[in-house]
Amino acid sequence: MENSYSNKWAHISYDRLVSHLNTVGILLLTLLWSYAVFAKLADLKLYQLQMKEQPFSYLIQQLLTFLVPILELTAAALLIFNKHKWGLWLSLSLILGFSIYITLILTHVFPNAPCSCGGFISKMSWEGHLYFNMLLFSINLGCLIKIIKKERRLSGKE
Repeated sequence: MENSYSNKWAHISYDRLVSHLNTVGILLLTLLWSYAVFAKLADLKLYQLQMKEQPFSYLIQQLLTFLVPILELTAAALLIFNKHKWGLWLSLSLILGFSIYITLILTHVFPNAPCSCGGFISKMSWEGHLYFNMLLFSINLGCLIKIIKKERRLSGKE
């Protein structure tokens, strides 16, 4: 008699595995952006103080103070409400923007910039933060590519 347990796993296809990985990636990004917004709002005064210490003009500081959490919340909402492609594009843009900012800090273009990320992410070194962003960027890009390929296949363009 065959072991039905091992047989079950033998039938998992590559496409199904990639689909599950995509789901996990989207869930991870949704949690990231939800956590980022929650961490900022949980200690709003600290977040606002850190944003005032950013190496930008007052106008840019004020704009970013409101725009960053709104964009993070929007990315999370798009991913939650099954608008994955748009949510992933916004998420990828946010990660890229934050990564450029971190690179400018690491290259001393911005010498004394505080991290206004909140929560455990704010405890990372700038190098660690950049590596974390590179991992998230890779996950995000992989999910986006999978969705675009699936759309093309379904539309008959592939």
